Amino acid sequence: MPRAARLKIHGEGGAEVALISDYLRDLEGAYNSLIAFESVMVDHFYDDWRLAYLPRNRIGRRRTGRPVANILFTAEEVESTVPSAETLVMAAVHLASPGIWEFLGSLNALEVIRKYLHDRHERRKDKAYRESADQRRLELDNLHKENVVIAERIRLAKDLGATNRDLAPILNQLIGQPLRRLDRYQDKGLIGDAEIAEEK
Repeated sequence: MPRAARLKIHGEGGAEVALISDYLRDLEGAYNSLIAFESVMVDHFYDDWRLAYLPRNRIGRRRTGRPVANILFTAEEVESTVPSAETLVMAAVHLASPGIWEFLGSLNALEVIRKYLHDRHERRKDKAYRESADQRRLELDNLHKENVVIAERIRLAKDLGATNRDLAPILNQLIGQPLRRLDRYQDKGLIGDAEIAEEK
């Protein structure tokens, strides 16, 4: 099982129940999508990587990576990729204003969420900052590069012949869109900053 971690998300109270319900659903969706991304990258590239880095495969030629451009998932399929031992768990909620939401789950997925929320929180503190579509795209690209696990999976796929164009749909579906769904909760103050600690 991957290393477990505790994600603490700080935020303000006084939100409508419907907004909180949507927030929890979208947070779980982002978490599940990150787990699915890692699973897809392992399932679709590990065997090719193993064979590509052996001197030659049995028929004397190197294999190349399989395209992932056509791999798209329904929400149910994404959820089904999460092993029960890695399910996101709400560990605690401190009801105050500001309050804290605490979640237990896989370190890699929670770290991506923490980094995204923290970076966005820091940018929002600077009132002069303006988000454009290009800036958001660059920020997401930087997020991919900063996270070791995601970067390693992308590097592996590219080593096996996958192009940015091949990877763009799956990166957008399983990383970009789910994380951007959390933006509205940060805009409304339900989410502030985030921190993480490994569980023992």
